[in-house]
Amino acid sequence: MLTASTFEFIEEIDRYRDPSSLIEAFQRFIRKFGISYFMIGDPRPPVGLPRERVWATTWPEEWLLRFGDRNYVVVDPVVRQLRAQNQPLRWGPTARASDEQGTRILEEAGEFRMNAGYAVPIYSREGLSVIVSMGTEHYELGKTDEICLHMASIYLHAALERLRAQSAPPPRGPRLTPRERECLVWVAAGKTDWEISQILKIAEQTVHEYVQNALIKLNATTRAQAVAIAISTRQISP
Repeated sequence: MLTASTFEFIEEIDRYRDPSSLIEAFQRFIRKFGISYFMIGDPRPPVGLPRERVWATTWPEEWLLRFGDRNYVVVDPVVRQLRAQNQPLRWGPTARASDEQGTRILEEAGEFRMNAGYAVPIYSREGLSVIVSMGTEHYELGKTDEICLHMASIYLHAALERLRAQSAPPPRGPRLTPRERECLVWVAAGKTDWEISQILKIAEQTVHEYVQNALIKLNATTRAQAVAIAISTRQISP
């Protein structure tokens, strides 16, 4: 069912030794399906600065700046829907947002020739990890095409994650996991363990364990102290 170009992309993915060449290869691949742009990034709010959430993108620079400056990741209807499901999503004129703010974001994306697209959520053991979002002016893909894009996105994520890890500076001190950072951000917002469990849709005891793990790693005695240390070490944003 996969196209020859999909097999070719997957078979050659280990040859790319740096993120730039891998990003260029994926961009060439999606163009064969009529897709103009893509972005892969961390959609989990509100961890990290907007720029730090973007792993790679070929979006128009103006749209990327607007999306980051206005923190659209929090209210983007595509991102919100992918947080609630673990299946890829086709979006466009026939699947408009349910609210005025989301509708406006999709209309603004259309100003940059992204009227429709396909988005793939990728999960790790700790939940939603990244989204690969692809956009184009005219979307004319079928189910087989979408399966190819889905499969290639999974391989892109794995390869890019490996290359990012290889090029990242060695960590200084204990590092929090994404889930621990996410819980600590909500602690900083004044939320209780129960409130965080409702937001993240996980058990209250699980939230408690994530927060306690963060305290131990940061050598903090209180939740407030853990938040302060996490901010000072740039593991979460104030």
